[in-house]
Amino acid sequence: MKNTDMDAPVQQIDVWNIRSIAVAGLLGVTCAAYIRVFDFWPVGSNDELRGSLDLFGFPVLLLLVTGTLLFWVLRAFVELFYRRFRGAVSSFVAIAIVPATLMAIVNIPIFDPWLWYVVFNKSSFESTAAANGSIQNGQKFALIEERDITTGIAGVTTNHFVALIYSQGDPASLELPNSVVTHIYGSFQGGMSFSDVQGRFCAETAGVFSRSQPDQGDGVS
Repeated sequence: MKNTDMDAPVQQIDVWNIRSIAVAGLLGVTCAAYIRVFDFWPVGSNDELRGSLDLFGFPVLLLLVTGTLLFWVLRAFVELFYRRFRGAVSSFVAIAIVPATLMAIVNIPIFDPWLWYVVFNKSSFESTAAANGSIQNGQKFALIEERDITTGIAGVTTNHFVALIYSQGDPASLELPNSVVTHIYGSFQGGMSFSDVQGRFCAETAGVFSRSQPDQGDGVS
C-alpha cells in the first residue's frame, strides 16, 4: 500500500528541482575556482597540468555552463507553458545562482588565494620588504614577487603578469605603468588580524598589481 503522506513532501521538493539548484551552485563554484586558480598559478609551476587545464578546461567548462543554462531556459518556458509555475521559478533561480555564486567567490577576499599566500608568508614578506624597499611618492615601496600567469595561446593572447607589492601608503596610488592594482588586503605590520587582512588600511598595506604586455612567444602557455 502506497504511503501518500510521505510521498507528498517528496513530490513537493521535486517540483522545486532542488537538484538543479545544487548543480547551479556547483557550476558557479567551479567557474569561480577556475578564475581564482589561474589568477594565482604561475607559468613554470607544473606546466603540463597547467597547460592542459588552460587549453581544454576553459572551453569544456564554457560549453558545459552554456549548455546547462540553455537547457534550464528552455525548461522554464516549457513549465510556464504548462502553467507549472514552481518548476519555472526553480529553473530561473538555478540560472541566477550560477553568476551569483561566481561573482561572490571572485569578489569576496576570503576566497582569494593571494590573501592566504600573504597570511601564511607574512614574516618572510616583511623581511623582503625591509631589505629591498625603495621610496616612491615619499612612501616605502617593495616588489615582493612577480609571476607570469598568462593563459591562452601564445602569440594570440597577451602576456599577463601579476606582482605582490608592499607599500607604506595606499597601493592604489602607486605609479605602476600599464597596470591595475587589485587584491588590497591591509596590514603587514603587527599581528595582522583577520579584519586587517580583509581590507582595513593601516600603517603598512599590501596589494597585488596586474599588467599585460604583448605576447612574444610561441606555443601554449
